[in-house]
Amino acid sequence: MKKIPARNGVIRYFLILMIALASVPGSSAQVVNPLYDLQKVHFGFSIIGSSAKLKYTSSADFMDFDTMQTVRTLSFPGFGVGGIVNFRLLEYWDFRTMVNIQFVERHLDFGFKGGNQELAEIRSTYMEIPMQLKYKSKRYKNARMYLIGGATYRHDFASDIETDRSNTKPIVALYPNTFSYDLGVGLDLYYEYFKFSPEFRVSNGLNNQMAPDEFIYSGSITRMSPKLIQFILHFEG
Repeated sequence: MKKIPARNGVIRYFLILMIALASVPGSSAQVVNPLYDLQKVHFGFSIIGSSAKLKYTSSADFMDFDTMQTVRTLSFPGFGVGGIVNFRLLEYWDFRTMVNIQFVERHLDFGFKGGNQELAEIRSTYMEIPMQLKYKSKRYKNARMYLIGGATYRHDFASDIETDRSNTKPIVALYPNTFSYDLGVGLDLYYEYFKFSPEFRVSNGLNNQMAPDEFIYSGSITRMSPKLIQFILHFEG
């Protein structure tokens, strides 16, 4: 049986969940909390699931290395939590900011002649501050779709940038302070005392965020940007 790529699996499950949530009784019964969106500010919290990836570019002289033959990325699921502040701007526009703590992991697998493998483990503990614009569709009963776009600042408390490195220690470091652009889609579901919003978001790092060094592992790569595919559950009061 052909294996479904992790990213396609996340998207598929998100779409299934969106369809299921849109069909719950709360979205088709009488309208609840009709004045919710007239409030200027809302607060809430988020539960974040993610798949962390690395987009990289091999160096021009990669094939000149005597022993290294391949490099590939390995992705792992991550987890995070955060707080939300949402400001109403216009009827269909909001500004949203958050403070999140997120734990993610991705590895670089280096292959050498003779079948030897070396693994550079890149684990990150992020403090994140997204700043996003939210465009909402017209509310239909107790549900509405929305799109979000913006940028996120991240500080990685677990960065390896100060770790000693050598040709015998497979370490590739990212700068601790990074920026990304974010694009996403979600569904607002209104309940009597709160709003529940499942959201799918892609967060791509800007510019080259690899901390270079002269050793073989980082030397085989000229550019590297982190990427997060996120599924988020927002709860707002």
